[in-house]
Amino acid sequence: MDNGSGEVNSPKFKIWLRPDGIVQLVWTPAAVMSFEEAIGATEAMTKLTGGKRCPLLVDAHDAGPQDRAARSEFVRRHDLASAVAILGATPLSRMMGNFFIAVSKPMVPTKLFDDESSALAWLREFMT
Repeated sequence: MDNGSGEVNSPKFKIWLRPDGIVQLVWTPAAVMSFEEAIGATEAMTKLTGGKRCPLLVDAHDAGPQDRAARSEFVRRHDLASAVAILGATPLSRMMGNFFIAVSKPMVPTKLFDDESSALAWLREFMT
């Protein structure tokens, strides 16, 4: 899973700790996210950060659907992220991001963005 570069790769996602202290998660295009992928992503984030709360940038541009158990796991693990920015530039990714925020009601500040630079500027406000 960890390729030795501080990056964790799985068939459905790639996650790494950026030099600026923000964790970035990119979902594989059209990947269906189940509870198992949510566990894998949260375990990878814990490994990368040593369990320290960090801002999280989620690239959901081409992501597939998330099942309810996956959404619940991401919300339950509010101990990992100080804030979450979701990148979604397509109508489908924006719809999925808005659905996640509205239905799952994350316990940390969570916002949808069209561009990475705005998302990163917002996340920098939540550096711990």
